[in-house]
Amino acid sequence: MSHERVAATFDRWAAEGRDAGMEEEHGDVARQVLAVLQVRPGEQILDLGCGNGWATRLLAKSAAGATAVGVDVSPRMIARAEELHSLTVRARYELCAFENLGFRDSRFDRVFSVEALYYAVDLDRALSEAHRVLKPGGRADVIVDFFVESPSTREWPSKTGLSMHYLSTQDWREAFQRAGFTGVDTERLFDTRPTPPSAAAHQASKADGSLWIRATKPS
Repeated sequence: MSHERVAATFDRWAAEGRDAGMEEEHGDVARQVLAVLQVRPGEQILDLGCGNGWATRLLAKSAAGATAVGVDVSPRMIARAEELHSLTVRARYELCAFENLGFRDSRFDRVFSVEALYYAVDLDRALSEAHRVLKPGGRADVIVDFFVESPSTREWPSKTGLSMHYLSTQDWREAFQRAGFTGVDTERLFDTRPTPPSAAAHQASKADGSLWIRATKPS
């Protein structure tokens, strides 16, 4: 797998308008997490794999003076984020790979990610970069639907045409620990919305839930 292939896939999805469905599919769980994060005024937040920036904008609105930066490897997704941007929120979007974040050490108070990190070309390096750009004591909150304990998602790589990191809950914990994070914890979350019976695939993954991974950079 290469960054170019990942970018090309998400460029195509953006061109097809599929970015619009990402907030619809994952927004409920993301908002559950945001509701308990207790983002403080003025915090700097990095959103890994921002797509069209929907979560980046939610993060920027989560506290007075908070600023969020969304990064993505897809130029078209970044363009969509710019198109949808509101001047009422302190958010911006940058094109870069998870494995080479263009930010100084200890730049952010928080790192956030929804449905993105399993696309990393090099997951260990991506998590090490997330650790590097976090301030000491900073926290990472990552949400994934594609994990071993969610068997309904097993076929996602064949459907997307992309290699993806299919990890167990324990594998995710260990990956964060290898990157230097401590206090690594996980929780299963479930979409609270009713799902139309016709949406069989979404119903199955909804039943399996999402994995929320929480971790801290040591002070």
